[in-house]
Amino acid sequence: MRRSLSVPLAGLLLALVAAPALAQPPTTPVPGPRDPNQPPASAPNGPQPLAHAVGDAGTGLSVVRLGPQGVPTNTILPGLGEQLPKQSVTEFGLGLASAQVNTEAFLSTERVVTQANPFGFAVAGRSPQSPGTLVQTAIPDNPQPTNGGLPIPETPLAKLKVLNGSVHARWDEKVGPCVSPLATAKTSLAGLEVLSALPAEVPLPVKTSLISIPDTFEASSVVKLVDLPGSKNKAVESTSTMRAVSIELAGGIKIDVASPPTLTATATGDEATSKITYTAPVLKVSQNGKELGTLDAAHPALDIPLLLDLVVVKLQIAGLNEKKAAFTGTGFSGFQLGATARMLDVQVLPTDKLKLPNLPTALAQISLGEQIVRAAAPQGGVICGTSQPPQTTVPQQPGAPVAAPPKGAPPLAYTNAAYQSIPLFWTGTALLLAGVVIFAALPARRRSS
Repeated sequence: MRRSLSVPLAGLLLALVAAPALAQPPTTPVPGPRDPNQPPASAPNGPQPLAHAVGDAGTGLSVVRLGPQGVPTNTILPGLGEQLPKQSVTEFGLGLASAQVNTEAFLSTERVVTQANPFGFAVAGRSPQSPGTLVQTAIPDNPQPTNGGLPIPETPLAKLKVLNGSVHARWDEKVGPCVSPLATAKTSLAGLEVLSALPAEVPLPVKTSLISIPDTFEASSVVKLVDLPGSKNKAVESTSTMRAVSIELAGGIKIDVASPPTLTATATGDEATSKITYTAPVLKVSQNGKELGTLDAAHPALDIPLLLDLVVVKLQIAGLNEKKAAFTGTGFSGFQLGATARMLDVQVLPTDKLKLPNLPTALAQISLGEQIVRAAAPQGGVICGTSQPPQTTVPQQPGAPVAAPPKGAPPLAYTNAAYQSIPLFWTGTALLLAGVVIFAALPARRRSS
């Protein structure tokens, strides 16, 4: 089992909740040469895969935000923070799974990266690194996945009993990403309680956890190559899926997951055939055995009062947010697309009815099942093949006759010391003899006494 320090949660949260950035996933930057005309530091050795593909999928089981949209976004560029949406005062993520494929990565170990992150937190956008992430990368290839239990965080924001992870990253030396499975990351938990220690100022009828998930809650992120109809090439497909049975809220509210959500991005390299596919969740809501309604694509929001009209829990399934664009890069050119979605948002004490400025949207917001997918493919699809190495001359066996040079072939140029050694030797010998003759022919001078 291989573990490493996780990346900062702020980056993971931005990847999960922000609008999909239509660019290659972040990897180690390519260092530039000091002299732009100098040859590259290294060159591919042997046959190389022809495939070009970029895709990533991220899924978060639960993200708790205290004071959502309550503080300005900090940036290193002056004035840019005013143009960006505000961020939460505090964020806590649990059970994050990400799978990433990038054939254009500078480091070979970053061609395929899969991670199962147990937890992380951020305060006003600043996040320390959290240990315990399960990671698997390729190159080299990993025939078997890495499975194991993830460390369970102890925090008043969330409690759970079981947290497991699984990651699998593959790569073929000849055809690169044209393998199955390619990149897979999964996290699963059981016995989750969110906001198990609510502050005394929250006037809930019963002092209990705001959200409880007694059954298994699973998140899966997968990136793979699929068949492209009418072509021998492949398309890039990134998929984020969730699986849950039921969710219990404070105040006797129960949510049965009749249909879990699935978000898929398929990039073929052409805008006409590339697509985003989203299966919205179907959630049946009841309170103390009484059915309150159904959350689905046609009815995305539901407000439930817990204590008269003072305390309100707002349930909503977040709408689909997608972006598409053509691109031209140094590695390849094609079409890319991405999308984000959430299975369920739970807001406690929403402030939209107060009509007061500079207030966060709610006291607390818990997102269950955050999803993001991105995919990019070259024009015509991904070519699964191998480039042929340059032809080399087969060495002759010892004692074999040497083939005569072809007629009319130009003479070899004197380009190195091997060709010039014999002419230089005879030229030097002739000059030495000429010097001896000249010295002997000169009259000898007598020394004066």
